[in-house]
Amino acid sequence: MPSVRPPRDPADSAAKRAMARARQKASRRRAWPAWTARAARLSLSLSVVAMLGVTVAWLWQSGRIDALAGRIGHGLLQVTADAGFAVRAVYVEGRVSSTREELLTALRVDLGDPILAVDLARAQRALADLPWVAAASLERRLPGTLHIRLAERQPMALWQVNRRLVVIDGDGVVLADRDLGRFADLPIVVGENAPAQAPGLMAALARVPSVAAQVEAAVWMGDRRWDLKLASGIRVRLPELGFDQALLRLAEVATEDRLLDRNIVAIDLRLPDRLVVQTVALTVPPRKPGNRGT
Repeated sequence: MPSVRPPRDPADSAAKRAMARARQKASRRRAWPAWTARAARLSLSLSVVAMLGVTVAWLWQSGRIDALAGRIGHGLLQVTADAGFAVRAVYVEGRVSSTREELLTALRVDLGDPILAVDLARAQRALADLPWVAAASLERRLPGTLHIRLAERQPMALWQVNRRLVVIDGDGVVLADRDLGRFADLPIVVGENAPAQAPGLMAALARVPSVAAQVEAAVWMGDRRWDLKLASGIRVRLPELGFDQALLRLAEVATEDRLLDRNIVAIDLRLPDRLVVQTVALTVPPRKPGNRGT
């Protein structure tokens, strides 16, 4: 009589299949060492940073990075800094008289700050407002450098105003009012409106270096003409119009007749057809009482 097999228990079959799957998973885990999990996590992190870098570079090249920086919060900006987009260096091109402290104060940036958080337009305006700066530009050089280009003003003269001296440029802008020792070689201009008139005089003096080398000060007289004070004490009175031609005439006479080396008080160039020289007045000493002479 043939034997009859008992029917299979469905629960038993399900248990066997579960055990088989568990053995397969265990085999796969044994096939992949433990370090691969750490490598996978590192790879994922690097991929995120790389994607962030690509995104930032695209935004920078497209000119949209400043608009985006104004919308995203501090937390996200800090994430970009942690990813490497932080201020690491500030390079300045064209700086001569502006101080490092003035520039950093205008930037309002500390090393380590998110470079995407720097307001370039505001910082550039602040740089341009500095006394010595005529023009300024500021740009990001990712990932971590700010690059400043300066065009500084050139000192032209010392302006005497309200019994003090200040340094001015060709536009009459006051550049400095202290530590003026390094500007001792600059000519002095005197008078309320002297800065506005000085560029024309300085240009005329540049064409007569033999005279310019002796000028200590120029006084704007009556808001219409210049008087020059020479190092020798001579006062040169220039005409209201055509003072450049008068200076050329003075340089010619000074070279031929050594006029500026003579014992004179003043030279008047206000008349177009002549040069008037005022000599030192010779005075007779007063007689002593009782001395009638012979």
